[in-house]
Amino acid sequence: MSLHIPDKATLSQRLRWPALLVLIILLLGWLLLQSWQRLTQGNDQPFNLAKVDTGEVVAVVTGQGRLLPRQSHSVMAEVDGVIQSLELYPGTEVQPGDVLIRMRNPLLQREEERARLAVLEAKAAQEAATARLERESIALENEVAMLEAEIRFAEQEMDTLQTLLEQQILARLDYLRAQTKLEQSRLRHSLSERNVQAFQQARQADERAHQYRLQEAKEHLAMIQQDLAHLVIRAESHGLLNELSEHVEVGKPMRRGDIVAQITEPSSLYADILIAASDASRVLPGQSVQVQVRQHQLQGTVLRVHPSVQHNQVRVEVALPGQLPNNARANLDISARIITAQTDAVVRVPPVLGLRDGHSATSIFVHQGDHFVRRQVHVGILGRDYMEIVDGLQPGDQILLDPPARLQQQTIISTKELTRG
Repeated sequence: MSLHIPDKATLSQRLRWPALLVLIILLLGWLLLQSWQRLTQGNDQPFNLAKVDTGEVVAVVTGQGRLLPRQSHSVMAEVDGVIQSLELYPGTEVQPGDVLIRMRNPLLQREEERARLAVLEAKAAQEAATARLERESIALENEVAMLEAEIRFAEQEMDTLQTLLEQQILARLDYLRAQTKLEQSRLRHSLSERNVQAFQQARQADERAHQYRLQEAKEHLAMIQQDLAHLVIRAESHGLLNELSEHVEVGKPMRRGDIVAQITEPSSLYADILIAASDASRVLPGQSVQVQVRQHQLQGTVLRVHPSVQHNQVRVEVALPGQLPNNARANLDISARIITAQTDAVVRVPPVLGLRDGHSATSIFVHQGDHFVRRQVHVGILGRDYMEIVDGLQPGDQILLDPPARLQQQTIISTKELTRG
């Protein structure tokens, strides 16, 4: 058996795999370098251009808010009671007298019965007093009449006695006795007349007292009946039943003075808008407002700008004189655009980044050939979509909207500087 000795590898065979590995590494490095160059130098950086044209420029202040009623009526419980039924629910249009809630109160019903009995007792007492006073009046009048008859008889008797005295048939003492009797009758008659007058005054006072007691009993009964009527809570005005109080529920008690519902007048709704305090100086009464109520856009007018600031916001009241949509409700969330300035057919461009309202002059880079040249322009109205150019630009010019911060101090910016990082 012979042994086989392997041949030694040649130099080229030994270097083949390391060379292949180095080649792969170089290829990967070249690919990475190409990718890096494309990312840093090969791709153009975007920049925004805008073309100068003519048209409308509108400056607006936006805000959010709610619809609030200027005329609102609270419905209050007039008496204590327990809610028996709810007749109407929020969202219903009501008329004066419409029943909203029915309550019950057994105590009031018992009080009504007692008050009715009190009225009957007062009537009986008045009738009894009237009968008694009438009897006393008749007795006094009879006494006066009897005294008058007695006086007439005494006067006739005196005339006869006078004749007899003159003829000396009658003793003078009998004449004087008859004369004294006449005077006594006249005195009793005078006293009786004064008694009649005093009785009439006392009778009037007694009758008024009984009449007042009867009137008091009737008024007390009327008050209880009114309280019973108030167990039925009704609407007192025309409008929309906006809401019921949270504690209004069948079976729950209500106390006198509790607010049970609110009725609003839909035609009295106005927009209560909150705007940023920094925009408040641009908003003035009389400015036009576009109010968005769900899918409807309404035209309004600034009515009042509140002077105070709360949470860096200012309240603005907007009148809505037009016809409100059917879905307009109190406390409905809305948005608004207050038009603070507006002009037509002027030179305009989109707003330059960083420019604020009140700056009358600014510099803008204008496209000329393959570069942009800084140019001073005068700005008029600054709106959200466009700004008015008073001087410095012409329709057809192209401007650079947002030059990079590193190039903003230059006078000329080349296109290459904008496209390269």
